[in-house]
Amino acid sequence: MPSSALTIASATLAALALLLTLLSLQVSRLRMRHRQTWGDGGHKDLAVAVRTHGNTLEQSLLFGLLVLALAQVGGTATAALAAICSAFVLARVLYCTAAFGRRLPWRQAAHALTLLCQLAATLLLVRAAWSH
Repeated sequence: MPSSALTIASATLAALALLLTLLSLQVSRLRMRHRQTWGDGGHKDLAVAVRTHGNTLEQSLLFGLLVLALAQVGGTATAALAAICSAFVLARVLYCTAAFGRRLPWRQAAHALTLLCQLAATLLLVRAAWSH
């Protein structure tokens, strides 16, 4: 039976994979609509979709690695890991919603929360690595 930390990490990665798949489908849908196979062709909605997908992928890769490392090394409270993972997924959903809705202050707040979650996960990993 997997540990609680590994279950949390797996659920987080599954949620992020679903979000990224939905974003990829949105890019594909807009590419088909605009008959644009490369770049954005000057279509603002396509540019936003491509950038939102790219940014979410960039941020999710680092966070995913941090969460997997935390689950493996142990020593992190399950509640802390669950809180950081939940906040990260929420931040990414908020970021995407704000990007598509052209809500700059919300997008900035979501990005700040994303970075705080990454920093918190990094600090927990440093603490866990030095505790062993």
